[in-house]
Amino acid sequence: MNFWISKKDIPLMPQWEAIVEMMRDKYLEAFTDEVVEVIYSKDCSLRYVILKDEKGLFTYQLEAIYQFDEDEWKYICFHNDALPATWVPFGGIVGKSVFENINEWLKELRAEPEYKQYF
Repeated sequence: MNFWISKKDIPLMPQWEAIVEMMRDKYLEAFTDEVVEVIYSKDCSLRYVILKDEKGLFTYQLEAIYQFDEDEWKYICFHNDALPATWVPFGGIVGKSVFENINEWLKELRAEPEYKQYF
């Protein structure tokens, strides 16, 4: 059995615009808290995921699309339902503020530099 994969067997990486479109609403089921809302940036490559925990407190995570490089794509492209990208915490930051209600969060959100720049 030949396990060697030639470059011509590897599916082409989609264009960035197609990747952004296919990543919309992907991997939201991975959150353990309830996803209350998702707000996408103007170009849809960033998103705020608003979460509500079992105590009713709100948190959020800012995520960005990470497009796999050629070597990563070679490795995963043959898996069922493989996507050429994933969502990762923006800037590697995973810390989250906690809010008692969504209005507090929206006020905080509008003051963030990332929101002002991208949303």
